[in-house]
Amino acid sequence: MVAEVRTFGLNALLSFHTVARLGGISAAARHLGLAKSGVSRHVAQLEEHFAVRLLERGPRSVRLTPIGRKLDDRIRSILAEVDHLRDVAHTERDSVSGQVTITATPDFGALIASRLFPEVRRRHPNLSLVMRTGYAFEDMQDPNTDLAVRVGSVDDERLVARRIGSFFRWLVAAPALADTKPLQTPDDLKARPCLTFRGDRPVARWRFVSDEREAAVEVSGPIAVRNFAILQELARSGQGFAFLPAFMLDEDLSRRRLVRCLPDWTSPGTPVFLTFRPGARRIARIAAILDVAQEVLPDLLE
Repeated sequence: MVAEVRTFGLNALLSFHTVARLGGISAAARHLGLAKSGVSRHVAQLEEHFAVRLLERGPRSVRLTPIGRKLDDRIRSILAEVDHLRDVAHTERDSVSGQVTITATPDFGALIASRLFPEVRRRHPNLSLVMRTGYAFEDMQDPNTDLAVRVGSVDDERLVARRIGSFFRWLVAAPALADTKPLQTPDDLKARPCLTFRGDRPVARWRFVSDEREAAVEVSGPIAVRNFAILQELARSGQGFAFLPAFMLDEDLSRRRLVRCLPDWTSPGTPVFLTFRPGARRIARIAAILDVAQEVLPDLLE
């Protein structure tokens, strides 16, 4: 039965019904935006498939044969059902539901949860969102994880990675520290207390760029913490200079809890990726998050 139906398509049914409704092939062609030959071919396909004459063709118009009228009644019902199916599909698309679990580093997790999640909920109120944070990248081995935000690079060939932008790190310090230990060049940091993003020892190599210039400085200091939010709090309290992601600094800079040092210098850009398993985009709830994330996150990073 399916193989027989494939000898004509939905367009053939629509063409015939339009001819029947408007009383002519020319009128139907104009209404559908098709060539007359295309509409005639569709009608011929139906007549050949059912082995009956559906139209009585006159010099200026056509009339339905008795079997043509019966067939048109059924076709009208079929086309109405197709419209209903389209409405159902649109409703399902517009009311995505279910849970989406995302993993990210704590810093990006905070950004996503506070800035992306409200926009997702506004567009898809039936979605439930879960954020898990950590610096380990074993997240996508968990079948309950749908998406991951990864920083730097994605070397797992089992995953799809969509780059959503880059972020930069700015050098900041508490105003009192910046005033008492001013900096003229990145090299001055060698003799300053620096707060490093490390989990083993309080030293690091900070890379800077400014137009065509580059600099790499070995820094050290009293405290190392593998968490940018904690380093930010330590910098506010005057414990040292910190090299932090720019997207974390808006409020502190506007309220002068921190000031930017060496404002002509930033870190090189670090790419950010949305990663997911192949085929995940075919799942409506995940596709909905991906669409919003690819629209919103690049602006947040900027």
